[in-house]
Amino acid sequence: MRINPEQTQIICKQIHKYLGDSAAIWLFGSRVIDNTRGGDVDLYVEAPPHPLLNEIRCKIELEEGLDLPVDLVVRQPFDASPIARIARTRGLKL
Repeated sequence: MRINPEQTQIICKQIHKYLGDSAAIWLFGSRVIDNTRGGDVDLYVEAPPHPLLNEIRCKIELEEGLDLPVDLVVRQPFDASPIARIARTRGLKL
């Protein structure tokens, strides 16, 4: 995994702040492959319903805190979309 403990803490703190304490978080994409370089931070989150503005604020805070581009995908729990299946099976739960 190519994020450090401090970055993991920032991610969890901001997501729980804006999307709720029950939000489940997966890191997926290039950041889960140790032998690659660069890349944005791809996050898949399952959270209960919330205002869209919370997602926007969360993304902004994550990008500022990590100083990296962030792709934030937010769905309701047990989503069955292809991106949900990929993130849950190939990603790492934080």
